[in-house]
Amino acid sequence: MTTEGKVLYVTRYVPAYRIPVLNQLNEALGGNLVVCAGEPPHGSSVLKSSESQTELFERIQLKNRFWWGDRVHFQNYNAIFKRYPRPRALLAEDSPRSISLPFLLRKARASGAGRVLWGIFYSVHRPFSARHPLQAYRLRMARRVEACACYTKSVRDRLSKYVDPSRLFLAQNTLDTRKLFALRQVLESEGRAAIRERLGVNKGDVVLVFVGQLIRRKGTRELLDVFLRIQSDTNASLLIIGDGPDRDPMSEIVSQKELRNVHFLGALSLLEDSCPYVYAADVTVIPGYVGLVANHSFGLGVPLVTMEAPGDSPFHGPEVESVIDGENGFITKRTISSLESGIRRVMKNRNVFSENALRCAEQHLTSEGMVQGLVDAIEFVSPNRQK
Repeated sequence: MTTEGKVLYVTRYVPAYRIPVLNQLNEALGGNLVVCAGEPPHGSSVLKSSESQTELFERIQLKNRFWWGDRVHFQNYNAIFKRYPRPRALLAEDSPRSISLPFLLRKARASGAGRVLWGIFYSVHRPFSARHPLQAYRLRMARRVEACACYTKSVRDRLSKYVDPSRLFLAQNTLDTRKLFALRQVLESEGRAAIRERLGVNKGDVVLVFVGQLIRRKGTRELLDVFLRIQSDTNASLLIIGDGPDRDPMSEIVSQKELRNVHFLGALSLLEDSCPYVYAADVTVIPGYVGLVANHSFGLGVPLVTMEAPGDSPFHGPEVESVIDGENGFITKRTISSLESGIRRVMKNRNVFSENALRCAEQHLTSEGMVQGLVDAIEFVSPNRQK
């Protein structure tokens, strides 16, 4: 494909986990990716870029304005088009919170750029309804652009009822699997028993791992409740990767219920820091919201158990569709006994679940696949493409 012309990626902010994938996208675009983003709102839990991560793409720093926390967002994009008045394409974040998005899309069209929206195109906080004002707005934006890059197959399938399917591209949301798979190979050569010893985890225990913010939406209380049941008749350890407002209340519960071998590890934003702990575990347990943690876990061959959404809202991120009941994990009913049953069923046949989890990651959740989906969408909307 031609590499002439800049591709502008405009987003509110760039979390740390996205940088390696954007580096890969920049490579696929011949060094023509320009990332245009600001900083997350004060107090946000978004993982900021790490100084140890090198950005191989050009970046234009934008000024964000947020109101009501981060519920309403505005971004002044004039600096982008002053530097690049005739870009090849615009890749924009699908965000109904950004009131500047419609004007950005209009400006891009006036500049002659092809336009791609990238995201999930619905809210995980309420039931899907095309009649809801915010959902209707998102669908209107999706129809307005020349192409949409969808986070998962289910997102693409849902959107295809409202947008021409020929303009929909799958860019499976994922992590940097180049690094993830390389780290797994190193860990495999060391061996799980040796890793547990190095990390101070009991080698003979059933080891559960939790990865995510320590907030109620993640199911922090249910995590401790189910661990109490597992530990009642099994030598077990719980590794908790993450931080947040539930850290102190969780510590109090651990003391009150006299739970043993619970390790609070804090936030580990880099894969090289978190992967040894995840790999050392037998199963990832996330009673609440599941997003990219499914990719993280499966990329290391670790099965995942979670609970179904409460009520009619999607609740989970679309990445949860990778969890297949009885194959690489379980999505159980919303009871502690069901969650416990799912964990125990995984443990009875852990090797098979592990093999299936890894196969899912290697076949469907690669960063190469994600980048190719974005490139296909960009190529589709490029003004000089073959009609």
